Amino acid sequence: MSKKVSLRTLWDVKVPMRDGVRLSADIYLPPEDTEAPYPAILVRTPYDNTMKLLVETAKFFASNGYAYVIQDVRGRCDSEGDWYPFFNEGPDGYDTIEWIAKQSWCNGKIGMMGGSYGGWVQWTAAREKPPHLTTMVSTAAGGYFMKELPFINGIPTPVMLGWLHLVGGRTVQVQLSTGSASTVDWEKVFYHLPLKTMDEVLGRTNTVWREWLSHPNLDDFWKRALFDAEDFKRINIPILHITGWYDGDQPGALFFYEGMVKNSQSRDKQYILIGPWDHAGTRIPRQQLGGVDFTVAALMDMNKVHLDWFDYWLKGKENDVAKWKRAKYFIMGVNKWVEEDGAWSSEGVKQTAYYLHSSGRANTLMGDGNLSPDKPREEPPDKYTYNPEDPVIPVMDFDFYGSNVETPLDNRFILRRDDVLVYTSEPLEKELMIAGRPVLKLCASSDCPDTDWFATLADVYPDGRSISLASGALRARYRDSLEKPELMSPGKAYTFTLELDSTCIVFKPGHRIRLAITSSAFPAFARNQNTGNKISEDTEIRIANNTVYHSKNYPSHILLPTK
Repeated sequence: MSKKVSLRTLWDVKVPMRDGVRLSADIYLPPEDTEAPYPAILVRTPYDNTMKLLVETAKFFASNGYAYVIQDVRGRCDSEGDWYPFFNEGPDGYDTIEWIAKQSWCNGKIGMMGGSYGGWVQWTAAREKPPHLTTMVSTAAGGYFMKELPFINGIPTPVMLGWLHLVGGRTVQVQLSTGSASTVDWEKVFYHLPLKTMDEVLGRTNTVWREWLSHPNLDDFWKRALFDAEDFKRINIPILHITGWYDGDQPGALFFYEGMVKNSQSRDKQYILIGPWDHAGTRIPRQQLGGVDFTVAALMDMNKVHLDWFDYWLKGKENDVAKWKRAKYFIMGVNKWVEEDGAWSSEGVKQTAYYLHSSGRANTLMGDGNLSPDKPREEPPDKYTYNPEDPVIPVMDFDFYGSNVETPLDNRFILRRDDVLVYTSEPLEKELMIAGRPVLKLCASSDCPDTDWFATLADVYPDGRSISLASGALRARYRDSLEKPELMSPGKAYTFTLELDSTCIVFKPGHRIRLAITSSAFPAFARNQNTGNKISEDTEIRIANNTVYHSKNYPSHILLPTK
């Protein structure tokens, strides 16, 4: 029997904040026979610092010579104060870091790690410039406000109400909100109008949800939290950024990464790791996702990745990190990793245009939509009817946090609808690699003053599978500005720019490139009711007749970052 390592634990240590509120931290220390003080790693979470994954990770790092601090953020679990997501974390993070630096068990070198909200708390703390913050590992970080959450390019995301319910009490409300024990009818909740009273159907008044919905534009409410170039200039530490091609917070993760590369004095100490992972997979990578096997190459020991990073930057150990290249990313299609010395960026990549074509009937998989490098001539437009009472539903379950049903990456199940336009290229004769952020230039109109546009890029296999790669979304009234929306003139053609998620794939010979366009993706995105009314209070529904043009004067096309 192996000898059990005798770690030391300090439970529920109350850390004082500048306003007198005390936040609870559990502290894991190496065995007494190891020489103190130690470098420290801080994790701040709204999900309960006794979560199994957090505790197992704490034991791992304490066993490897680190003081590991897991803190409940303000107003959550054992911490005092009032909980308000996102906006309190900067000063609290600063105060916690500087408190740790003064403890006898800490040598003054402090790193942070964590994913999703645990990524955001790192950034907002780093913006405060705590003197003892030495490095970070930011995983799947949220915080690109209004382009990632709680609105995406003008479209509200009801999943954020689900998240607010999950963290709506003093403890995590997982049994009350998700899974078989839940009494919540999420379908009823998400279909409810107006949006601002969805919380009443859920069974609790959620003032945060209501306040967020009252700010649908990128106004001063959101700008106070949104990072800008000056914020990134203030952060001067080495950072490892981790995200995935299917990570829902990829826009945030890349926003922080690109902001540092462009503006920080430490731009040459920014490293990025991007795998074929979804949000959870960025912490616990999986070989298969949505029915696609990315092979064992997709697997990675994330504890080792973090340990190597912290050993190098906090302990000064000479290890493989000294040899790391700054960008390591997974190429789907050929399922292999590539490492590059420079930063990951879409800049400098060739933009190859693929134009939309049809004879006016691109509706469904059985339509005549085509995608090719040839510019369109005079072609009839494609039309479809978008009915908000019958939206496209590209998920298997309305229970985002408790479902055991995985949505397949093969998106053919939504391409059979008449309100989905499908444009597919001819089979490729040779390999085509794209690496970066595709951008759709969509020439379109509606007979309503507002509607939504959704686009999905896919890899079509010879056997017919249509594997989703990247998606983008835009509410029409925000086509020119997230700050100053402007309704459409019914029937007028506009050019809408949709940025899709970044991706990296080799389309193999015989495969085809596919683009799908529609006007809903419910319930991840709230339905556009097509009225142009106030988003949070609208109860009216109009059916929209939407038109997509592809002609000499209106050449709808997608720009693919090709290599």
